[in-house]
Amino acid sequence: MADYETHEYDVLIIGAGGAGLRAAIEASATGLRVGVVCKSLLGKAHTVMAEGGMAASLANVDERDNWRVHFADTMRGGQYLSQWQMAEFHAKEAPARVNELEAWGALFDRTAEGRILQRNFGGHAYPRLAHVGDRTGLEMIRTLQDHGIHQGMTVHMEVTVTKLFMS
Repeated sequence: MADYETHEYDVLIIGAGGAGLRAAIEASATGLRVGVVCKSLLGKAHTVMAEGGMAASLANVDERDNWRVHFADTMRGGQYLSQWQMAEFHAKEAPARVNELEAWGALFDRTAEGRILQRNFGGHAYPRLAHVGDRTGLEMIRTLQDHGIHQGMTVHMEVTVTKLFMS
């Protein structure tokens, strides 16, 4: 019979990419006991491969940009098949999420005036991608894991989940 480690958490998150770490941070902020399981080492999730940047209508490069234009670009880019409520939510929330990452220590590229630099990317009407050179995903993961660890989540690395027991 195999031996199993057992742990008890209020919230268990399987996966330590950008979405998993952000979910763990949110759950930890409420005071819940949070466990994160990743199949490799922390910081090795596929999010680190993202190079382009984070689309957010900060309007730091072109003041005409706003969430409505971002929303329209997103719908057009998805050939109008995207769930419009999610596309709208993303367009409205993206600037706050970029600013949140910056507040947590992300080091975005800067304009001459010191604002977060944004660059063009296919399908966007205006320069919209907040970026860290060509390693935005790596910076995002670094920032999320550094902030998350200080929130008190427990991380289990190099673990494969085969069974979950819930009571």
